[in-house]
Formats: sequence, structure tokens, C-alpha cells
Amino acid sequence: MNIVLLGVSIFLLFQAISGSSNNYVEEVFKWKKVEFEYSTDLDNTYVGPYRYHIPENENIVSMGYHPASGLIVVSFLRTRPGIPTTLGAFCASEYAFGSSPVIWRFPNPYVNELRSSDFEYYIDNEGRKHFNPLLKYRKNQWEDTLHSKYEKDFYNGSQVPLKLEDEYSSEIQRIVSVFQLTMDEKCNRLFFVDNGRITYNKSITYAIQKPALVVVGLPITACHIRNFPIVRRVEFPDKIADKGPDGYTFVTLDYQSSDSCDGLYLYIPNIFYNFITVYDYKKNEFWTFDHETFNPVLAESFFIFDKTLKYEAPLGILNIALGYPDENGDKLAYYTKVSGTAQYAVSTKVLKDKSKSDVNYNSKDFKIKGYLGCNHQTLKTVIDYTYGVMFYSEFQSNQIRCWNMSKPLNPDNIGVVYESDDLKIGSQLFIDSLGYLWFHSSYLSLVYFSDLPLNLDEFTTKMFRMKVSDVLKGTICYDERYIL
Repeated sequence: MNIVLLGVSIFLLFQAISGSSNNYVEEVFKWKKVEFEYSTDLDNTYVGPYRYHIPENENIVSMGYHPASGLIVVSFLRTRPGIPTTLGAFCASEYAFGSSPVIWRFPNPYVNELRSSDFEYYIDNEGRKHFNPLLKYRKNQWEDTLHSKYEKDFYNGSQVPLKLEDEYSSEIQRIVSVFQLTMDEKCNRLFFVDNGRITYNKSITYAIQKPALVVVGLPITACHIRNFPIVRRVEFPDKIADKGPDGYTFVTLDYQSSDSCDGLYLYIPNIFYNFITVYDYKKNEFWTFDHETFNPVLAESFFIFDKTLKYEAPLGILNIALGYPDENGDKLAYYTKVSGTAQYAVSTKVLKDKSKSDVNYNSKDFKIKGYLGCNHQTLKTVIDYTYGVMFYSEFQSNQIRCWNMSKPLNPDNIGVVYESDDLKIGSQLFIDSLGYLWFHSSYLSLVYFSDLPLNLDEFTTKMFRMKVSDVLKGTICYDERYIL
């Protein structure tokens, strides 16, 4: 064997052993200081007691991509002051890979704005309430017009004529603080929960409105029009909002029919209060589930960010990934918790049954499926149904990992498809309809668990993508029966 072939063989052997497929990764966009599209005259103004714009506090914590329109939507969790918008967007086709796009406010310029009156009511770190007695949660009126002309027109394929100043100036349309995003390519819409509260420096919480499920329509021509209708907004019932006033994260969509946009259930974990909210989209009904497997493991709640910041984060269930449907259309709902390295599953047959909500179920329905390995706490999981592989974005390992679901779940059967110090916190992970696995690196731990400012001289948020069919090669997740 000549020296070149020997070198190639050694490289391929090392890649197979390490499981890393970094050579397939594309760095799509990245940011040091996030630039927003608005008047710079606002930079030195104040909203309540806080500056409108503080760049060293602004970090993109989640993102979603809509291939049909070319739109990328991003979120800024309002855990610090000086964040002018909790949702932003840009047209991906307008920027080269590796650049830093300018963010405009989404779904329009009005709904994300904070007001001085928002800061008249706050809760201090000892739980004491301070507020103007005249300021209360805004009344939700959307349920009275749930199937409004906007939702009906959007699903019928009509462009929705909106006068933004009129339609979005009402209280019921406001969006306060969003953590994670779920893109729905099937019906061209974006799902998220507005937690309705902002917490600054972990000590003061301003309760502006109740948590609400929000659905934004994404017309395929709207990227350049920048006119995105809120097709549904429904506040969580008091029983659920009182149980978990914030902490709502990813929204998992469980379609029951291939030809319906409203025949689906939504599963929404709460990372702070450790329960799952289920929403029947068609019937407009909510219920919850509690189980001990949703709770954090205190012994696995200690983390290190970027090799320097040590902190404790006893966080529970964060994300749900759905397996293949059985003959009845039910699926296994796989879940982990941030503070824990075990993976569990429960049938959606249980979750969809409102009569079993709260604790009216057989506890044995919630089963452990295996372990991910020491220090491999997971933020987001997603399943590629073509190859039967689950992918994991992790909290502190600087890795994206994979598991071939036909094998037992244990560390020996988990591979690595990406590993780099460029991946700080894998705060988002999804697969688009084009077969790309997207993942997003943020400084979430720094902006949430510390008071340290972002270093605006370094890239603190990055978006990556890689073809699923490519990255599995050379890993233990590879199955030659499915990969060409």
C-alpha cells in the first residue's frame, strides 16, 4: 500500500472510531454584535428603568428555517434588559454563508415592543410582589374569534390583507419573551410559546401577561413582504398558568391526519415546573401531565460552560421527540431532562387521553429507554425517519451525537456527528424538508446563569447545517441498508 492510500485509510479509521463528521458541516451564519434594522435613535432611549438597546446582553438562543419562503426566524429570550425584540427574522438568500445578517423584527415591527407600563409590576427574588394596582394581566380575547378570518383565509391560501398598526396594536397581540421555535413545513406556520414574563438578572420578574401559544402563518411569498399574520393566539388556562407561570420551551407537533392542518396535538414541556402541557388544536383544549421522570436529577445538575463558568441548573423536561406511528397512529414520545442523562418514553396514546391527565394514569406507562452517558445532558432531540436515527444536541459536551434506534440505547451505541469548541450550547436542533440537520450554538448559559456581558469581539452565536445522508457515514449510527 502506498503512503497516500495508507494515510487515507488511517484517516477513515480515525473518523469511524471518533464518529465525528465535521468535514460535512457548513457554517451558515454567525454573529458577534447583533445588528437590528431600526432607527439608531432608539439606542440611548429608555423603556421603564432600562436602556432600550444593550448589545452585550443580546444573544440569539434559537432559530428556525422555512425553506419554502427562505425565511430564518430567531429568538432572543428576555433574561436581561436591553433586548429590543424577542423575535427577529431575515431572508437567508440575501446573505452569503459565514456572514452576519441584519435582523428585523418579526412578525412585524410592533408586537415585540416593551412599554414603560410593563415595569410597574414585578416580583423580587424573595417572591414579594410590587405593582401598580391598576395594572393587571391583559384580558385574552382571541378565543372569542379563534377561527378568525385570518386563520381561515390563511389555510385557504389567501394573502391576508393587514393594516399592521391597527391589527397589532391591541394588547392581545403582544409577544413578550420567547425561548424556542418550532417550524411547521407541512402547513407553513411557526409555533412558539410566549412566556409573557421577563426576568432580569435572575432577581426581578415582570409579569406582563399570561403564557400563550402563538401560531404565525408563513406565506411562501412573505419573506420580502414582511407581513406575517398571527393566525392563532390562545392563552393558557389559569389552572396551567398558575401551575407554571413561565418555563415553556419547545412545542412538539403530533399530526393525526396527513390532509389536515388542525388535526393535531401539541406537547409543551415546562423546564422549571416539570410537567407537560397537551393542547388539542382542533378542540382548543388544554391539559397537563406530571410524572417523577420529568424532574431534574440534582446530582446531574452541575455544569461548566466554555471551560470557565461553573453553575448549578436543576432543570427538568425540555423537549419531546416522536417515534414512528403504530397501526393505531400512536407514537412513542421520547424525552430527557436537562439535569439528567437517562432517556424515557411514553405512548402518545396516554398523552392524548385527557381523562388520564395530571396523575390519572398508570405510572408504568412512563418507561426508561436507556442512558446517554456521563456528562451528556441533552437540550434537544430530533429523529430522522428516513434513516431511523435520533440526534442529540447537548448542554456541555460540544457535540452533536446520534443513536441508531434499532440498537439498544447505551453509550456504546451512540456516535458523534459533530464535535468542536465552536459549539458552545447546542440550543436548537432540527431537520428540514431538504434533508439538512440544522443546529445552533449560543451563549445561553452565560446570558441566563451569570451577569457577565457578552464579548462583542468574538462570535457568540453560530448556525450550522449538514446533510443527514453524509454525516452518518463513518459513525456507529451508519446503516448501509439505508445510506447510498
